[in-house]
Amino acid sequence: MIVIGLGSGRTGTASLAKLIDSQRNALCFHELNPAGAVFEGNPQPLRNTIREFQAILQGGEKHLLAVDYTRPPSVKTYEKLKAMDKVEILGDIAFYYLQYVEDLLQITHDIRFVCIRRDKNETVESWLEKSSIHRWKSLWVADRLKSAIVRTPFHKSHNYWQRHNGNTWAIDPVWDKTFPKFEATSKREAIEKYWEYYYAKAAELAASHPENFRIFEITDMSTPDGQRRILEFIGVTPEHMVVKDSFHEHKSGRKTASA
Repeated sequence: MIVIGLGSGRTGTASLAKLIDSQRNALCFHELNPAGAVFEGNPQPLRNTIREFQAILQGGEKHLLAVDYTRPPSVKTYEKLKAMDKVEILGDIAFYYLQYVEDLLQITHDIRFVCIRRDKNETVESWLEKSSIHRWKSLWVADRLKSAIVRTPFHKSHNYWQRHNGNTWAIDPVWDKTFPKFEATSKREAIEKYWEYYYAKAAELAASHPENFRIFEITDMSTPDGQRRILEFIGVTPEHMVVKDSFHEHKSGRKTASA
């Protein structure tokens, strides 16, 4: 079985990867290859990933997989994959799969999409914090002084959800292209629109493809029963399920789950 995890980001998807990765003969990446992904308009990089997963699950060469080598976690998981004797569940977790669910279902129906949802306000607050650029105090002063001298923008944060020229917010060549863009009067409003858009689309997919796409709440990661519901959906039999008291501790502020 192929498993693709989704969510708006800041929703415990890294913990979902750990849950799947803990199962027998299972391995799950977290944002395997964002360098090759765009939010919409080009499904081919993600289609390639699914076909490569298929080949590996069918006994093909495990080293034939496109990996973003600039991401140490992806490389580490890739090395683990190559060392496995048997692979029965293979997955990736990334928010940018949302627009391509139906493209991927054209390749195979042996695929499950697990979408994690968190409270809207909590998600927005977490993204506002996560997208901030944090500096040591001395570096903050140095960068502020440098920007004043050379007359370049002093960036305090990224904004992945609005089109901009880089004057107010820093440009990120990898992540800017993986988010949809919204007309909004503020960054907060744009993130709110993103959350609304994301889960409206997810609800449509869950209704259209109930056997393949399902939405789970972030709290499901915090209980064995919730974890079992997720594992049952992706096809893990009860006697083989590995669950814990919590794969995700829901906290506010900077210690919330990764994207």
